[in-house]
Order: sequence, then structure tokens, then C-alpha cells
Amino acid sequence: GIYGMAEAVNILMDKENLPDRYGHGEEANQLGYRISAQLSAYVTTTPQTHAWGGRALLHSQGGLSIDVAVTPGVRIPYGHEPDPTSHVLALAPHHTYYHSGISEILTLDPTIRQNPQALLQLCKGALAIGMREFTANVADSDLVRVTGYMIRKSDVARFAEEGSRLQTTCLGAEASEVTAIRQRAPRVVAHESTIGEY
Repeated sequence: GIYGMAEAVNILMDKENLPDRYGHGEEANQLGYRISAQLSAYVTTTPQTHAWGGRALLHSQGGLSIDVAVTPGVRIPYGHEPDPTSHVLALAPHHTYYHSGISEILTLDPTIRQNPQALLQLCKGALAIGMREFTANVADSDLVRVTGYMIRKSDVARFAEEGSRLQTTCLGAEASEVTAIRQRAPRVVAHESTIGEY
């Protein structure tokens, strides 16, 4: 599996004194795609004795509470995400390389409730260009995806005093405390930012 693609790309861009940032510039994004392609080629051509079909499958690690100061998988760092359309366009090319799992989490502004058709169009477009999976959280919703599981923010808020019998609440409270999931930037789904690009 992989995590920290954003940090790896940004470090390499800095070493070459290049201004692009992962998820925000074509040169940085292309570097990320090349890294994913190389990892995929290595994993798919290296025999594994105890793996399905004799080969391992590449996975984009969804994020754990021990991943402090490191962005999960190939995601764009939380709090630095571009608008949803640019976000999808930047990350979709990675999805072809991660056969055992990859996903994204987009946090949307609550105004999406007045325009569900915009979210439907975003989903259709994302799938059409190769994105395998993503979650759309509404910023003011109590239910939020942490990584491979969901939590209720209200349960996490009560956890410190009352505890919980739900393992996801315990894990979510820890992840909420030590990782940047609360910094996910709510964005508006709009076509204005991409008009004229197609």
C-alpha cells in the first residue's frame, strides 16, 4: 500500500525548485501519476508466493490514526483541496493503478442540498474519467467518513466523557484528535470554474 503521495511529490518538487503543488499543478500531478505507474508496474510484475494469483495488488491506504502529518493514500492534503471538479480531475488518473482499493473523500458545502443534480453530475463525471470510488460528505452533517468507516461527530464529542461500545467511535475519536480530518475544506460544486476548459 501507499500513503503520503502528496508529501512525496511536494518534497520532490521542492528539491527541483519547482512551484507546483500536488493536486494544484499539472507538473506535480503528472509526477504523482508516474509514481503510481511505477509502483503498479513493480507490484504487478513481482511474484508473491502467498498472494492471490501469485501477485500482490496495489492499495491506496485510506488513513489511520497513526498517520500523523501524512496525507492518506494519494489524496490531496486536507484543508488544501481545490474545488470539487478540479479535485476529481487531479486524482482520477491514479485510480487505474490501485486494484485492491482506492477512494477519495470530498467535503461539500451544505448548499449542495439545494442542488443535488450538481452532485449527481460530479459523480457521473468522476466515474466516466476513471475514478473508482469517492465519498461526498456534507460539511454540517453529523455523519462523516473517516476512512473505511463512518462516525457521528456527536458520538465523538460525547466519547471523552461517556466512552462508547462502538469501535468506530473510539477509532474516530482518535483519528479526529491526531490527524487532519477536521480540516477538510467544504467546497461548492459549481461549473463556473471549469467553463471554457472543455
